[in-house]
Order: sequence, then structure tokens, then C-alpha cells
Amino acid sequence: MFTFLLFVIYIGSILTVIFLERKNPIEAMLWVFIMIFLPYVGTILYLAFGNTTTIRLVAFFRKRRLKKMEYPDAPQSMKIDGSLLSAEDKQVMRFNYVYNQSEITCYDTAEIFTSGKEHYTRLFADIASAKETIYIEFYTIHHDRIGEALVNALTQRAKAGVTVYVMCDFIANLSTPKKMFRPLMEAGGKVLRLKPYLTHYRSHRKIVVIDGCISYIGGMNIGKQYANLAEKKNPWRDTQVRLTGACCGSLTNYFLTDWFCAVRRKEYAPCLRELQRRPRTEQQITGNLCQFIVGGVDNTLESSKMVYLSMIRSAKQRIRIQSPYFIPDASILDALKVAAASGVEVELMIPGIKASFFLDPVTNYYCGQLLQYGAKVYKYQGYIHAKTLTVDHELCAIGSVNMDVRSLRVDDEVCGVFYHNQFVEQYLAIFDRDIQHSQRYGPDQFEKRTTWDRMKESFFLLFAPLM
Repeated sequence: MFTFLLFVIYIGSILTVIFLERKNPIEAMLWVFIMIFLPYVGTILYLAFGNTTTIRLVAFFRKRRLKKMEYPDAPQSMKIDGSLLSAEDKQVMRFNYVYNQSEITCYDTAEIFTSGKEHYTRLFADIASAKETIYIEFYTIHHDRIGEALVNALTQRAKAGVTVYVMCDFIANLSTPKKMFRPLMEAGGKVLRLKPYLTHYRSHRKIVVIDGCISYIGGMNIGKQYANLAEKKNPWRDTQVRLTGACCGSLTNYFLTDWFCAVRRKEYAPCLRELQRRPRTEQQITGNLCQFIVGGVDNTLESSKMVYLSMIRSAKQRIRIQSPYFIPDASILDALKVAAASGVEVELMIPGIKASFFLDPVTNYYCGQLLQYGAKVYKYQGYIHAKTLTVDHELCAIGSVNMDVRSLRVDDEVCGVFYHNQFVEQYLAIFDRDIQHSQRYGPDQFEKRTTWDRMKESFFLLFAPLM
């Protein structure tokens, strides 16, 4: 009986890849090949690293239920003055609105942090002054002095009657014990670990919303390495944005969607009643326009990748990218090649400190692909963990999206696209400053790779779709 059950799962997995998953044909053929030649081992690998059917079914039914609800801080439709927008702005904004169903919103103030110490100082101060709600979603909340400081700050506000919801990824926080959150939970706060199963489809988002009027997004998680307190990967260079204003409603909406798609059924109704009792936050409409895009494997839109593609294809003069890894899929790589070959200046900044033994060879390989088209590659003298994309003097994207296949197509991500030229100019100045702390990586250095380096590239490239 057990053998028969295994056989049914085996055959069902193959049929799922062929008829239900709708994967890229090459990826589908790879999984079928693996399962045929490694029948049961291959099936286990597929269920852990390839199957998206269960995730998509759960997301479908839960999100259908959520459509009937109205959140207290749900974003409202805005009328905007299109005369102040460039052609690039309008092109990308329209794409995000139509394809990604991303509401156009705005912010009052935007403060950019490139230092973890400055970010945590500001974040903890905002938490300490919270009056109503604190929503926090991070990929990792490390069990160290920063993680404990966050829990302590949240516990104090929960004791004062503030509603505190915290989410983090399950696999990424295996080393963070449940007992670290116990004081917060005993004070009335709620903590969820997202996707509590073995799969490489992870929740990589970073969202903070406080009292519906202050929010944070970017590349930083919670941990001492982000504040340059770790032994390795120093200095650590990252990017986080603190926003105030109407845009916080959009981020609240995304956070609560994640929350209600993960919370246990018995806790669903009480949480909903508590949220619906809260009054809607009235926000002023400004000309500082932005949109937020969430991507993940729970649908087939590949939203993170597609917003990056729309921005790259709108470029007229210059594209600037910062990412700890550069492992793009074919469509992103081709778009950057076309842009560079068309006279657009393409600049890529990656860490000078190695990310890992298997990511760096593949990153170097793809850097070499861009170098052939005249792109400029900089290696930051430290570990740059920022995830940013700027186009001309018109567009800037900041969020949790790495320039790798996992972020672009697989993981749950969030990205903010900012259209106000002053914000874009501010980040271009930061990029210029980062160049002063970087070394140029040119075709000569790339060609001097050793035979061993080339062998590692060839081998690890086989696993690029999983990186």
C-alpha cells in the first residue's frame, strides 16, 4: 500500500509539472527529466524546490475571501496631474497600474537610510511613539542584540495597548528561538512565521507600518550585521526608506493581505474585528507619486521581474543597479544588453566582499556578459546589500528585490517605485558617493580569471534558476 501511494505521488508530480504548473518549458523539462531518472529522490526534490500548486491554491482561496473585506487603511484612488510626469514615468506607471494592479499613491516625506545604525535608531524611536498599531514584516529577525532590542521595544508598546503584529520567514529564522518572542506574545503581541514548510519559495519582504502614517521598506532585515556589528562582511552598505503619508495605506494593505493569508482560522475573525473598529486614516494628497509592487510565486505574473523590465525598457540615458548578487534571468539580461547596445549607460554595483562560494562565480559570469556590451561594473569596497534600480533622472525603485532569479520570479518581495525627480536625484547622488568607495571591474580583470574560476562558473551556472 505504501509503495502504491509513493507511485501515485510520483506520477501525480510528473503530471502536475506538465499540465498544471505552467512553468517555463526548459524548467518543466528539467523537472520531468530529474523525476524520470531519479524517480523518488527527484520527486522529493520537486516537492521541496519546484512545486507551486499548493501555494497557489491556498493563495487563491484566501485572497478570494479577502476581496470581500475593507481594511481601515486601504488605499484610495487618486487623481493625478499627468502634465508633471515624463514619458518614462507615464509608461512605467501605466504598466504597474494595469499589469500589477498597483494603485498610484503618494508620500509626504521620504528619508533614505544607508546605515543600519541610523535606520534602527529612527525605527525604534517610531516604535516607541506608536499609539495604535505596529505592523512588522521581515525576512529575518536575528537572535542577537538588535533582534532582542526590537522585541523589547515592541513588548513595551504591546503592554501599553498598541496592537503589534510581527511576521518573518520560517526557514530564514530557524536559528531564532520562539522564546525570544515570548515576552511580546505574553504582552498581547502576535507573531507569525511565514511558509512553515521545506521549500525554496520564501517570504523575503520587508514592510513596517506604524499607526498607518509611518512606513519603511528596503533591503534591511533585523540583525547586528546591518549595523556593522558582525565580524564578517564589513562595512555593510544597505538602503532603507522611511515614508510618511498616504502611501502607508498601500503598504498596510499588502501587510494585512500577508497576515490574513497566514493567520490560523480561529484567529482570523478576532483580528479582523479589531482592525475594522479602527477609524480610517485621512491622508493629504501630494505630488510625490509612487507605487508599490508585490511579487511572489502565488500567481503567474512574475511582478517583480516585470516591473524591472518595464523600467529598463523605458531608459533613454542611464540605468543604475545595486544588488548583492547579479544572476538575472534571460529576459532581464537581454533587456540590459539591448539598452547598453543602444547607447544607454548601464552601471552595475555589486559587493567587493564575496557573498558566498557559489553565488560569486555566477555573478562574475553575468557581469562579464554585460561588460561585452560596454556596461560599467563596480565592486563596492564592503558588502553592498542594497536592492535599487534608477532610470535616467526619472525613476527609482527601492525594495527587497535582488537582481537574481529567486527575487525576480520566486520569492515574495515588495518594491517601491518613486517618480518624484527630487527623490531620484537624491538617490543618484548616493550612487555617485558609493562609486567613490568602489573599484571598477573591467573586461581586463574579467579575462584574467583563472581556469578554476571558469570551472566554478560553468558548474554553478547549472543551478542559476535556484539562486
